[in-house]
Amino acid sequence: MRYRFASGLLAVALAAVVVLAGCSNPAGASSATTDTFNGTVTSTGFDSHSFTVNNAGDVVATLTALSPQTTITVGFGLGQPTSTGCSLYSYSESARIGTVLSGTIGAGTYCVTVYDVGNVQGSDTYTLTVMHP
Repeated sequence: MRYRFASGLLAVALAAVVVLAGCSNPAGASSATTDTFNGTVTSTGFDSHSFTVNNAGDVVATLTALSPQTTITVGFGLGQPTSTGCSLYSYSESARIGTVLSGTIGAGTYCVTVYDVGNVQGSDTYTLTVMHP
């Protein structure tokens, strides 16, 4: 009877090791960093923010607020900073509040940007979050 119990525990322990070994650093994990950025995007303009990633893993960027025009679409992108802005590798030109961009990134400096796609009248303020390893 003890032999079955011990081998059962061993099987559970080994299964846990296999499952944990297969996990990368998901952005939802407790070791993830969350950066919150606020800004203003003007008609025909863009606004970018840089952030640094120390370890490879998953990144999740979310457009969380847009005001006063809460129902319009804007451009929302994730990329790497350049001398003139942010070179995007993932973006949506129909982003609304709640739009998520995600992917896997390595260590380095990255940027997130919000830009007008022809819908901003005057200016809009926004908030976005970036979760990364």
